[in-house]
Amino acid sequence: MTRQRQLGLGTHIFVTDADAAVRFYSEAFGAAELVRHRLPDGRVLFVELAVGPDKLLLSEEIAELNALAPSTLGGSPVLLLLELDDVDNAFAHAVEMGATVEMPVAEMFWGERYGIVRDPFGHYWSLCTRRELLAPDEVAARVPAGPTEGGWTGT
Repeated sequence: MTRQRQLGLGTHIFVTDADAAVRFYSEAFGAAELVRHRLPDGRVLFVELAVGPDKLLLSEEIAELNALAPSTLGGSPVLLLLELDDVDNAFAHAVEMGATVEMPVAEMFWGERYGIVRDPFGHYWSLCTRRELLAPDEVAARVPAGPTEGGWTGT
C-alpha cells in the first residue's frame, strides 16, 4: 500500500451544505477540490480540498455518524488558521462572500497582521500575514497586560 498523504495533523470540518461550502472556500480562500465521495443517498461523505500546501476535509452533516455542523451544536470552539500573503484583501473578500467579522484585521503583538471571520457555515477562521519574525522572548516582552489589550480581542 502506498501512502497518498504525508503523516501529520489534518483538519476535518462538518457543514450543512457541502456544495455551498466548497464554493465559498474555493472563492474566498483559493481552495481547490481534490476528491469527493458521496453516500448512496447523495449526501457528501467527504471532500478533500487543497488550501495552499495544506488539506482540509469537509463532510456534510450526517447525524448517524455524529458528524454535526456548528449550527447543530450551537457554535464551534475551533479556530482555523490560514496564513496568507495578503490578509487584508483575503479578509475583505471573505466578508464580501458572506463571512462575518469577528475581529477586524490589525497589527498584533506577536508580529502578524491578523483578523478573524466566521464563515457562513459557522466555522471561525483566523487570517494572518507574518510581518515580523520575532524570537519567543521578544513576543513575551510584548504580551499585553490583559486579553483585550494590545490589539487582541479574541472571538
